[in-house]
Amino acid sequence: MKDIVKSDQKQEEIKIINGEEVVVSRKKRRRNFSLYYLLITIFVILAMIALSFTFLFRIDTINVKGNTLYTTDQVIEVSGISIGDNLFRTNTSEIESKILSAFPYFESASVSRKLASTVNIELVEATPAVSIKYSDTEFMVVSTKGKILETGLTSPKEGTAEVYGMEMTQTAVGMDYSDADGMKKMILDEIISQSQKIGLDKITQIDVTSRTDIRLVYNGTVKVKLGSSQDISFKLSYIKSVIERVGENYSGMLVYHSAESGISAIPDETEPVTEAPAESETDNSGEESQEPQEEENWEDYVR
Repeated sequence: MKDIVKSDQKQEEIKIINGEEVVVSRKKRRRNFSLYYLLITIFVILAMIALSFTFLFRIDTINVKGNTLYTTDQVIEVSGISIGDNLFRTNTSEIESKILSAFPYFESASVSRKLASTVNIELVEATPAVSIKYSDTEFMVVSTKGKILETGLTSPKEGTAEVYGMEMTQTAVGMDYSDADGMKKMILDEIISQSQKIGLDKITQIDVTSRTDIRLVYNGTVKVKLGSSQDISFKLSYIKSVIERVGENYSGMLVYHSAESGISAIPDETEPVTEAPAESETDNSGEESQEPQEEENWEDYVR
């Protein structure tokens, strides 16, 4: 019986090339095959990308949501999107900028792609909040978010509160409004946001000429003296509770003194009445209590 001798198989093989024996490494062959398959894969990927930007993913549907002030056709025309355009060549951020520039009454615009052939445009319309007098004869309309919606109006926009005492440094439509006195802008922003939050939604005039003597008119008949800009949120909530007691048709003046001293309610042509604060309310404003003031002439108060 012959002995069987085992030996490691060499990672080589012999090929006859041009009549000569050539030793070829199997490892090298495997590397060559791997490189070959990698190149094929890369080619296929590049081909698919090329097809995506040419023949595939063509837009056939454009959805527009959230617009009531303009027509869908107007929005699509400004966007620059056309049926048949390539979905992936659509620059969404550029389209958003075009829409917001062309339509100031949109607070925001969001453009997104949906495979395989749809573009969605979602819009949020701005809510006009105030009409700020920025020159001797002109008003600008500003949204609840601080965006300038219109300029050059000769009278306040209907349904907005008139604002006096500001010195505008930004008057371009579509931009956020700004004032030379940054504190006045902060005060106005807080009045707008807080009045919305608590439902004090019938303010017709706001005067911030003096930051220590802020004045409002509510429902066209209630003159309100808030005093300084300290604790605006608390003061507005307090004023709202008093208006709920005296009624929105009340005609006269409300003068805020402090949380401890309450609010003086001075009806037109009658004796003043002081509205005492609730027992649970405390004064965080640090303002001194004042005696009820004499009623001012309505013509001197209202612009």
